[in-house]
Parts: sequence; structure tokens; C-alpha cells
Amino acid sequence: MDIVVLMPKLSASEKTRLMDRMCQFIPHSRLQGIRLEGIDGEEVTLRLPYRDELVGNPETGTIHGGALTVLLDQALGIAGICCDQVGAAMTPTLDLRIDHLATAPAGKDIFAVARVYKVTRRVLFIEGFAYCESRDKPIAKATGSWVLMQGLDLTGLLHPDQAEAQQQ
Repeated sequence: MDIVVLMPKLSASEKTRLMDRMCQFIPHSRLQGIRLEGIDGEEVTLRLPYRDELVGNPETGTIHGGALTVLLDQALGIAGICCDQVGAAMTPTLDLRIDHLATAPAGKDIFAVARVYKVTRRVLFIEGFAYCESRDKPIAKATGSWVLMQGLDLTGLLHPDQAEAQQQ
């Protein structure tokens, strides 16, 4: 069996704080305004607020596919934080596949939901989807794998004051 518990289980409030920090820490996530919408057990939901500068087609007002890709990559990439077998480990993208099923209606925020479905010693397998008005009507589905960087613990982001003091 490949499953290995890597780090101590995070509390719900620690997961929330860490994901909020990750949304601000990753530059492209911060620039697009991606933020944590909620955590339900081991599932994370992020929100991409509709903004005119993210529009890919000015005639229809639909969001550019690249912005949707960033949202899904961010959601799937930080889903490991919600997974009790993984916790606060760094997980860079190894592979990401997105099936675009529909366009997001103009003027609507986009949500991305993700969860880890398999953990091995070195790789996480994660799936998710994006939607606007209803989880039952996804506009994209995504799946991929993320490298498990066991030596890179993100818990320092939970206590930024302590991390800064250690660096000095």
C-alpha cells in the first residue's frame, strides 16, 4: 500500500488560514483575485471573481480560458492541504488535464472544487471541476497529478511572524 501520512493533520481553521495565505502567496492567483470560498472535509472550493481584465472575448464577455486554467491549477494544487494524509506539504503541478465543457456566462464568478483521490509516496492524484451557477452544471472538469515535496512544509505560512523572525 502506497499511502503514507506525511504531516500532522491540520485543523479546519489551520486549513483555512493556510489556503488563504496560499491564494495571496502565489502571484498569478493573487493578481487574478482568486480566493478561498470554502472547505468541506477534504474538498476545497475557490472563487475567481468576474473582472473585465480577465475577459477573453470582448464581444461575449466570457472569461479567457487561461484564467480558468489558473483557477483550476490553483484549486487542484492546494487540495492536498485539505487531504488529511498530506497536510501542509508543497505540491507543484506535474500534469494537468482540463476538459472545457462550456463557457462561463459573462459577468459571473467562477468556482473551482477539488479533492485528492489518491496519495502515493511521491505523487498526489487530484480531480476537480469548475462551475458558475450550479455544481450540477460544470463548465470544465480537471484531473492531474502533483509532486509531493515532503521536505517542504508550508506550516510556516500559518505563523508568518515566526517564519520572518527565523529568517533574520
